[in-house]
Amino acid sequence: MARLTNEDIDFYEQHGWLMTEPVLPEEAIAQTLAGLEQHWSGHRDHRLEGAGTYFADWMPGDGVGTRNNEYISLQNELVSRLAWSPLIGEIAAAATGSETIRLFDDQIVYKPGGQSDAVVGWHVDGDYWGTCSSQNMLTAWVPLHDCPAELGPLVVLDGSHKWSHLLERSALSFHRKDMEGLARAVNELGFEFKPVTMEMKAGQFSLHHCRAIHGSYPNRSDRARIALAVHLQDGENRYRAATRPDGRPVELFNDRICRRTADGLPDYHDEKVFPRLW
Repeated sequence: MARLTNEDIDFYEQHGWLMTEPVLPEEAIAQTLAGLEQHWSGHRDHRLEGAGTYFADWMPGDGVGTRNNEYISLQNELVSRLAWSPLIGEIAAAATGSETIRLFDDQIVYKPGGQSDAVVGWHVDGDYWGTCSSQNMLTAWVPLHDCPAELGPLVVLDGSHKWSHLLERSALSFHRKDMEGLARAVNELGFEFKPVTMEMKAGQFSLHHCRAIHGSYPNRSDRARIALAVHLQDGENRYRAATRPDGRPVELFNDRICRRTADGLPDYHDEKVFPRLW
């Protein structure tokens, strides 16, 4: 499925998500898990200053709940081999009709087993990317093992990329625990609340549009759920100034570490921070 069919592309456009066949090699997944263990042991191939202050970077001793390690591919070369996979870039480019796909950022999310309150609330990735000019960005969600429903895989609200902007933003939050409360608000707008669970085998991955509402339910198994989220930008994306509701400027960690354009703005085409996958 490295090359999507016209039906696949139409499906992504209509539904806002897509699941691939098993296309990622076992070796790449094993290397990513090894790189994650390296990272948690304190090893860094490339050190990023600001961990824990400007970006999440769970380390042993930080608690027993859900673990979140951001920008890990910029710090660990084993993880970067999968996160920067040309195969992921090729499929993302086909789905979006983009000539170029670059990394925007990435994260490892580790959800422990047996924790009934360890949910990821409904949210929209694009809401966190206010400095991005593109509305064609997307995320590849890559489980690092077989991921049946009981492990709490990614869940996407079908078709929500077309109407998520109509919802009150207060109803959406990565940290909101009420997974059923959004249904009423969606139905009141006249849309169907249709969660689709991304149950996948190791080697598969899913794509979801930057305006698609998604989250995940608890991991009810006795095993950890480990997944790599690779946030991707199309070639048209550029930095644009943005402000928060209180008037403060939006600044992403990306903006701190990338080079500047001739106009002094963050350059989202900086190969050292935003490598090209395709």
